[in-house]
Amino acid sequence: MLTIKNKDKLNNEVLLRHTTDGYYVKDVCEYPDHYLINIRSHNKTIAGDILILLRNKVQNQNNHTYNYYTLYNSNEPQRRLNLTKQMIRFKDMFLHSIETILKMNN
Repeated sequence: MLTIKNKDKLNNEVLLRHTTDGYYVKDVCEYPDHYLINIRSHNKTIAGDILILLRNKVQNQNNHTYNYYTLYNSNEPQRRLNLTKQMIRFKDMFLHSIETILKMNN
C-alpha cells in the first residue's frame, strides 16, 4: 500500500503558475484506500477540484498487479494518469502529474 510520508510538504504548492488559473494544493488527506488532494483556485468560478490517488496498485481482470497507482479527477474520472512510486516520491514530478490532470480536456 502506498504511503506518502511528507504529504504536508505539498500544502500551498502553486500549480500551473504560468497560467491565470492560479491553482494551489490546499491539503492532502489520507484515507485507508486513497489520498484526497484538494486543489483550489482564487480565479475560477468553481473554487476547486478534488483529485484522488488510489493507494493500491492497479489490478486487471486476471488479477495481474501492475507497478503503478492511479491518480484521477473526482469530478471527471476520465481524466486519469497512472503513476509509478518514483513519480510520486519526487515532489516536482508529482506536482507535474497533478498539473497534467488539470490540463486534460477529457
